[in-house]
Amino acid sequence: MLISDTRTQFGLVAILLHWIIGLSWFGLFALGWYMVELDYYDPLYRTLPYWHKSVGMLLCLVVGVRLIFRLLVKRPEPAGNPSKLEALSAEIAHRLLMLGVIALLVTGYLIPTAEGDGIDVFGWVTVPALISDYPDQEDIAGEFHEIVAYMMLALIALHMLAALKHQIIDRNGALVRMIYPVSDKDESDVVQ
Repeated sequence: MLISDTRTQFGLVAILLHWIIGLSWFGLFALGWYMVELDYYDPLYRTLPYWHKSVGMLLCLVVGVRLIFRLLVKRPEPAGNPSKLEALSAEIAHRLLMLGVIALLVTGYLIPTAEGDGIDVFGWVTVPALISDYPDQEDIAGEFHEIVAYMMLALIALHMLAALKHQIIDRNGALVRMIYPVSDKDESDVVQ
């Protein structure tokens, strides 16, 4: 099984990071969408935000690992022979997806820490409030958090449609290579 990326294939590390971040994003989006409608007397009023914040803080670690990994290991070449416009569009989309995830994590951190309280992560550790007491911090960060979440939903939909297009129409294996790490015939092309 291929662990690291090669010139043409994604390895297990990149695939796991991709799907952990992606599935966590969908879970956090659904949780956030549901929890904002809860009233004070709902039994889940405190539980769901606690889970949302805890998973979000753990996702910060995963995204940090993903960023370091991508700095150290070059991304495989695009599948097939994309046009310059397709290659540029894919590069921009990938960067916007990562920027959006980072923006959501930062604003998600700024909302509950606005009054100086840290974020309890599953009772394991409390992430301190490093930035707090700015005028309207909670409201501004909350508004930005919501807007970016919906923008990300649209961008992820485009990302998924592009993956399906590459797999079904172009038949270049782009989707499959992000699902299972298949070794290249020549393992000497591991990208460092």
